[in-house]
Amino acid sequence: MRGCSWGWRQVFGRALRLPVKDRRGVAILEFAMLSIPFFLLILGLCEVSFDLFLQEATDLALQAGAREMEIGAGTASTSESNFVQNYVCNTTAGRLLVCSNFHLKVQLLTGTQDFSSPTVSNGTLPLNGKNLDLSSYDGGSTGASVFCTAPPGTLIMISAIYVGPTFMSGLLPGLFNEYYNGKPVHAVLSQIGLASEQFPASTQAGAAPQC
Repeated sequence: MRGCSWGWRQVFGRALRLPVKDRRGVAILEFAMLSIPFFLLILGLCEVSFDLFLQEATDLALQAGAREMEIGAGTASTSESNFVQNYVCNTTAGRLLVCSNFHLKVQLLTGTQDFSSPTVSNGTLPLNGKNLDLSSYDGGSTGASVFCTAPPGTLIMISAIYVGPTFMSGLLPGLFNEYYNGKPVHAVLSQIGLASEQFPASTQAGAAPQC
Protein backbone atom coordinates (compact mmCIF):
# COMPACT_ATOMS: atom_id res chain seq x y z
CA MET A 1 0.00 0.00 0.00
CA ARG A 2 2.80 2.31 0.79
CA GLY A 3 4.44 1.79 -2.55
CA CYS A 4 1.10 2.28 -4.31
CA SER A 5 0.32 5.57 -2.55
CA TRP A 6 3.85 6.80 -3.32
CA GLY A 7 3.31 6.04 -6.99
CA TRP A 8 0.03 8.01 -7.12
CA ARG A 9 1.74 10.98 -5.51
CA GLN A 10 4.43 10.85 -8.18
CA VAL A 11 1.86 10.74 -10.99
CA PHE A 12 -0.26 13.60 -9.64
CA GLY A 13 2.82 15.61 -8.71
CA ARG A 14 4.11 15.43 -12.27
CA ALA A 15 0.69 16.35 -13.66
CA LEU A 16 0.53 19.42 -11.45
CA ARG A 17 4.07 20.49 -12.28
CA LEU A 18 3.85 20.11 -16.05
CA PRO A 19 1.88 23.32 -16.77
CA VAL A 20 4.31 25.29 -14.63
CA LYS A 21 7.39 24.00 -16.42
CA ASP A 22 5.98 24.13 -19.95
CA ARG A 23 6.04 27.87 -20.81
CA ARG A 24 6.13 27.45 -24.57
CA GLY A 25 3.96 30.08 -26.31
CA VAL A 26 3.79 32.41 -23.29
CA ALA A 27 5.80 35.14 -25.05
CA ILE A 28 3.49 35.02 -28.08
CA LEU A 29 0.43 35.29 -25.85
CA GLU A 30 1.89 38.22 -23.92
CA PHE A 31 2.83 39.99 -27.17
CA ALA A 32 -0.69 39.51 -28.54
CA MET A 33 -2.17 41.01 -25.37
CA LEU A 34 0.15 44.03 -25.34
CA SER A 35 0.53 44.71 -29.06
CA ILE A 36 -2.96 46.16 -29.58
CA PRO A 37 -2.71 48.95 -26.95
CA PHE A 38 0.94 49.50 -27.94
CA PHE A 39 0.13 50.08 -31.62
CA LEU A 40 -2.87 52.25 -30.68
CA LEU A 41 -0.52 54.37 -28.58
CA ILE A 42 1.91 54.70 -31.50
CA LEU A 43 -0.90 55.71 -33.87
CA GLY A 44 -2.21 58.18 -31.31
CA LEU A 45 1.23 59.79 -31.07
CA CYS A 46 1.33 59.99 -34.87
CA GLU A 47 -2.06 61.76 -34.90
CA VAL A 48 -0.96 64.32 -32.31
CA SER A 49 2.38 64.89 -34.06
CA PHE A 50 0.66 65.30 -37.43
CA ASP A 51 -1.73 67.87 -35.97
CA LEU A 52 1.19 69.86 -34.54
CA PHE A 53 2.99 69.64 -37.88
CA LEU A 54 -0.07 70.94 -39.75
CA GLN A 55 -0.40 73.87 -37.35
CA GLU A 56 3.25 74.87 -37.67
CA ALA A 57 3.34 74.48 -41.46
CA THR A 58 0.09 76.43 -41.87
CA ASP A 59 1.39 79.26 -39.66
CA LEU A 60 4.65 79.54 -41.61
CA ALA A 61 2.96 79.36 -45.01
CA LEU A 62 0.38 81.99 -44.07
CA GLN A 63 3.08 84.29 -42.71
CA ALA A 64 4.79 84.22 -46.11
CA GLY A 65 1.50 84.92 -47.92
CA ALA A 66 0.54 87.71 -45.52
CA ARG A 67 3.90 89.40 -46.07
CA GLU A 68 3.26 89.49 -49.83
CA MET A 69 -0.16 91.04 -49.21
CA GLU A 70 1.36 93.51 -46.77
CA ILE A 71 3.80 94.92 -49.32
CA GLY A 72 1.29 94.88 -52.16
CA ALA A 73 2.70 91.95 -54.14
CA GLY A 74 -0.48 89.94 -53.59
CA THR A 75 -2.75 92.57 -55.12
CA ALA A 76 -2.14 91.07 -58.58
CA SER A 77 -3.84 87.83 -57.55
CA THR A 78 -6.97 87.07 -59.55
CA SER A 79 -8.62 84.78 -56.98
CA GLU A 80 -8.11 83.06 -53.65
CA SER A 81 -6.75 79.90 -55.28
CA ASN A 82 -4.35 82.03 -57.32
CA PHE A 83 -3.13 83.83 -54.18
CA VAL A 84 -2.70 80.54 -52.29
CA GLN A 85 -0.87 78.90 -55.18
CA ASN A 86 1.54 81.79 -55.78
CA TYR A 87 2.17 83.17 -52.29
CA VAL A 88 1.13 80.61 -49.66
CA CYS A 89 2.03 77.25 -51.18
CA ASN A 90 5.08 78.61 -52.98
CA THR A 91 7.12 78.48 -49.78
CA THR A 92 9.16 75.82 -48.00
CA ALA A 93 6.36 75.08 -45.53
CA GLY A 94 3.62 75.49 -48.12
CA ARG A 95 5.14 72.84 -50.40
CA LEU A 96 4.55 70.30 -47.64
CA LEU A 97 0.80 70.96 -47.77
CA VAL A 98 -1.99 70.52 -50.31
CA CYS A 99 -2.98 73.91 -51.75
CA SER A 100 -6.62 72.96 -52.29
CA ASN A 101 -6.99 72.24 -48.56
CA PHE A 102 -6.46 75.90 -47.65
CA HIS A 103 -9.53 78.05 -46.91
CA LEU A 104 -8.97 81.79 -46.53
CA LYS A 105 -10.85 84.77 -45.18
CA VAL A 106 -9.54 88.35 -45.50
CA GLN A 107 -11.12 91.03 -43.30
CA LEU A 108 -10.65 94.79 -43.47
CA LEU A 109 -10.76 96.39 -40.02
CA THR A 110 -12.96 99.46 -39.95
CA GLY A 111 -14.19 101.95 -37.36
CA THR A 112 -13.45 100.82 -33.82
CA GLN A 113 -12.42 97.28 -34.77
CA ASP A 114 -9.00 96.00 -33.82
CA PHE A 115 -7.24 92.65 -33.99
CA SER A 116 -8.77 91.52 -30.69
CA SER A 117 -12.38 92.21 -31.71
CA PRO A 118 -14.52 89.04 -31.33
CA THR A 119 -15.90 89.46 -34.85
CA VAL A 120 -12.36 89.60 -36.24
CA SER A 121 -10.32 87.13 -34.20
CA ASN A 122 -11.82 84.73 -31.67
CA GLY A 123 -9.11 82.09 -32.18
CA THR A 124 -11.52 79.18 -32.60
CA LEU A 125 -12.56 77.04 -35.52
CA PRO A 126 -16.01 77.82 -36.96
CA LEU A 127 -17.92 74.71 -35.91
CA ASN A 128 -21.58 73.83 -36.19
CA GLY A 129 -21.68 71.02 -33.69
CA LYS A 130 -18.69 69.01 -34.85
CA ASN A 131 -18.95 70.06 -38.49
CA LEU A 132 -16.70 72.74 -39.96
CA ASP A 133 -18.74 75.73 -41.14
CA LEU A 134 -16.69 77.39 -43.88
CA SER A 135 -19.53 79.54 -45.21
CA SER A 136 -17.59 82.71 -44.32
CA TYR A 137 -14.42 81.40 -45.97
CA ASP A 138 -13.52 80.94 -49.65
CA GLY A 139 -15.50 84.05 -50.55
CA GLY A 140 -18.65 82.86 -48.77
CA SER A 141 -20.85 79.91 -49.70
CA THR A 142 -23.61 82.13 -51.09
CA GLY A 143 -21.28 84.19 -53.26
CA ALA A 144 -22.24 87.35 -51.37
CA SER A 145 -18.58 88.09 -50.72
CA VAL A 146 -15.46 87.40 -52.73
CA PHE A 147 -11.77 87.07 -52.00
CA CYS A 148 -10.14 90.48 -51.62
CA THR A 149 -6.64 91.84 -51.12
CA ALA A 150 -5.37 94.50 -48.74
CA PRO A 151 -5.66 98.14 -49.84
CA PRO A 152 -2.63 100.33 -49.08
CA GLY A 153 -2.38 101.76 -45.57
CA THR A 154 -5.06 99.58 -43.93
CA LEU A 155 -5.41 97.03 -41.14
CA ILE A 156 -6.14 93.52 -42.38
CA MET A 157 -6.80 90.20 -40.65
CA ILE A 158 -6.08 87.08 -42.70
CA SER A 159 -7.54 83.81 -41.38
CA ALA A 160 -6.62 80.44 -42.87
CA ILE A 161 -8.07 77.03 -42.11
CA TYR A 162 -6.21 73.98 -43.32
CA VAL A 163 -8.11 70.69 -43.50
CA GLY A 164 -5.94 67.58 -43.37
CA PRO A 165 -6.61 63.82 -43.26
CA THR A 166 -6.63 61.54 -40.22
CA PHE A 167 -5.06 58.11 -39.62
CA MET A 168 -7.19 56.56 -36.88
CA SER A 169 -10.68 57.62 -37.94
CA GLY A 170 -11.56 54.02 -38.84
CA LEU A 171 -10.38 52.65 -35.49
CA LEU A 172 -11.47 55.42 -33.11
CA PRO A 173 -13.99 57.68 -34.87
CA GLY A 174 -15.07 59.29 -31.58
CA LEU A 175 -11.55 60.60 -31.03
CA PHE A 176 -11.96 63.50 -33.49
CA ASN A 177 -13.86 66.72 -32.84
CA GLU A 178 -13.92 68.17 -36.37
CA TYR A 179 -15.75 66.80 -39.39
CA TYR A 180 -15.77 68.09 -42.95
CA ASN A 181 -17.96 66.70 -45.71
CA GLY A 182 -19.02 63.95 -43.33
CA LYS A 183 -15.47 62.76 -42.57
CA PRO A 184 -13.28 63.30 -39.48
CA VAL A 185 -10.39 65.63 -40.26
CA HIS A 186 -7.48 67.49 -38.74
CA ALA A 187 -8.46 71.17 -38.97
CA VAL A 188 -6.09 73.93 -37.86
CA LEU A 189 -6.66 77.68 -37.74
CA SER A 190 -4.00 80.31 -38.34
CA GLN A 191 -4.62 84.07 -38.13
CA ILE A 192 -2.31 86.98 -38.90
CA GLY A 193 -3.01 90.69 -38.50
CA LEU A 194 -1.09 93.19 -40.58
CA ALA A 195 -0.88 96.87 -41.48
CA SER A 196 -0.38 97.14 -45.22
CA GLU A 197 2.23 99.50 -46.57
CA GLN A 198 1.56 102.54 -48.77
CA PHE A 199 2.09 100.72 -52.04
CA PRO A 200 0.66 101.80 -55.43
CA ALA A 201 -2.78 100.39 -56.20
CA SER A 202 -2.80 97.50 -58.65
CA THR A 203 -3.96 98.26 -62.17
CA GLN A 204 -3.69 94.67 -63.46
CA ALA A 205 -6.76 93.57 -65.37
CA GLY A 206 -8.67 90.73 -63.72
CA ALA A 207 -7.07 91.24 -60.32
CA ALA A 208 -9.14 90.41 -57.25
CA PRO A 209 -10.88 93.44 -55.71
CA GLN A 210 -9.38 95.21 -52.72
CA CYS A 211 -11.20 94.87 -49.42
